[in-house]
Amino acid sequence: MVNKIYEVFNRIYYLMKLNGLWLLFTLLGGVVLGIIPATIALYACMRQQIRYESENHLFQMFKKYYGENFRRGLLFSAVFTAIALFFLGETIVLANAGAGNLLLEIAIKATRLLLILGVAMFFPIFVHFDVRGVKTFLQPMLFLLICPLEVIYMAVIFVIVSLLFAISPLLILFIGVALPAYGMSLIMLKKFERLEKNINLSDFAQANR
Repeated sequence: MVNKIYEVFNRIYYLMKLNGLWLLFTLLGGVVLGIIPATIALYACMRQQIRYESENHLFQMFKKYYGENFRRGLLFSAVFTAIALFFLGETIVLANAGAGNLLLEIAIKATRLLLILGVAMFFPIFVHFDVRGVKTFLQPMLFLLICPLEVIYMAVIFVIVSLLFAISPLLILFIGVALPAYGMSLIMLKKFERLEKNINLSDFAQANR
């Protein structure tokens, strides 16, 4: 029992350190340019911790992944900015259309949900598979189709974490990004491992990172 409690507190402490590094490197990148490579580095460190129980030299590991993905992060930042502008455009269209156009409202909200889930899938997939070009953005959408149960689990995590942060907003500062990311990493890594055992993932170009 004591060991379990110690393990829980140790994991929380690890998430707090990781979240602190995410905030630091996001700010170092000027927020807009730093947030994507910092998020990739966060997920990459989590993958190492979950798969290999590697928590040593966390700062150096985070810095390494951040530096390796900074340039590609600029491209991803542009793509995610375009998605954010698309959301803004949808909101304007929905506001101008009024509440009477039910079909348009359903279509917009469904598209928005699909894009949000695709973005959430992007990071654990990116740090696990070595993909380039268009596949980088197509794979998250593909996994939305082949992992419906995991998508539901991720949605549940978002709801639970949102309620937790609503009760105690201060937690956002300490584990705001790391906590939901850890839950998603656990779920998706288990799915990746099952897929690797059952099918040939040569098309996915699995990386040994």
